[in-house]
Amino acid sequence: MQLSEDALKFLNLGIESEIAAYVFYKQAGRIVQDTGLRETLLKLAGDEKGHFLSLEDIYDRNVRSEMWAPYKDILGKEGLPEIDELVQGTHKELLARIRGVATKREVLEMALTLEKEAFTLFSEASAKMKSPELKKVFDFLTGFERNHVQLIEKELAAL
Repeated sequence: MQLSEDALKFLNLGIESEIAAYVFYKQAGRIVQDTGLRETLLKLAGDEKGHFLSLEDIYDRNVRSEMWAPYKDILGKEGLPEIDELVQGTHKELLARIRGVATKREVLEMALTLEKEAFTLFSEASAKMKSPELKKVFDFLTGFERNHVQLIEKELAAL
């Protein structure tokens, strides 16, 4: 499949966003004391990892050169490498803030910010896709991020 400039842009943005969210949730999961919240954060991390692997697979199948070292190859190795340099600005700010948070509400509000950003990104990507295959992928991710938003909002409402 020939990928448009928009498709490549949104695939890259999606990969970066999902990796950054993954790193954020993994690190936040190490910091928080609340067991239930830790489990939620690690579940979200797992979802984000699956998302970036799916997006990277599409990118990999359509763009990869022999010099390309996809994240899935790196992350498939034993142990998780530190990939903090890939964390986007919003995520870096939230990671700095999470070290000093005192409440479950603050952590969930940070997570909600991330999920709303991802929802917006994938919604915009879907609207711009001419390829039915890519539109379907971004629609799926939009729905998944919507579910994350609803999950976090439900957790917040329960506080």
